[in-house]
Amino acid sequence: MGVTTVMESAAVGAVSAIAAAVIYRKLNVQVIKEAMDECLKISCLFLWILTAAFLFAAVYDGLGGAAVLKPLLFRFENPWMIIAIMQLTFIGMGTFLDDTAMLLIVAPLYLPLVVALGFDKVWYGVLYVITCEMAYLTPPFGYTLFIMKGLVRMKGLKEYGITLGDIYRSVIPFVGIQAICLALVMAFPALALWLPGMFFTGTYQPMSPTW
Repeated sequence: MGVTTVMESAAVGAVSAIAAAVIYRKLNVQVIKEAMDECLKISCLFLWILTAAFLFAAVYDGLGGAAVLKPLLFRFENPWMIIAIMQLTFIGMGTFLDDTAMLLIVAPLYLPLVVALGFDKVWYGVLYVITCEMAYLTPPFGYTLFIMKGLVRMKGLKEYGITLGDIYRSVIPFVGIQAICLALVMAFPALALWLPGMFFTGTYQPMSPTW
């Protein structure tokens, strides 16, 4: 409903968890200490991966990597083919970069092109989010995979022999589901545009890309 931002929603979730612990009489110093300890470990793990991704993005952009994408995209006349190539480049970059780094690299190139082709920006934003969700799960970067590995170690599940390779293999079905979701939203834009259209304007305007 837009009452809170993403960051504020996280704070609301944390307060709600504390309230639930109080209601169930589970809140004590030991619980708070363990929660803060695990939160700090996961946050540090995430921030180190994020730092490396930003450094990679800076080098990639500094060497002109984004400019290499232009000739590749403008070789195609079909707008849908260009959109498909864009998503493939996101998936490719997502194996090494996080969503913010990808956005910093290609947004100045992609967003004007999306508008020029006649596509809806909200719709393409949804495609970007779905693609980023795939990127979170795709090795070798996929920092969700590393967080899962860290949780296995912290939760004492190491004794079950769960390796990073096992985690890589376990996400294959989920990446497939995300790919199907991406294809459906591309094929049926109303899946992404109907609700925002009704919420902001009271009507849904079908998308009509420029050909």
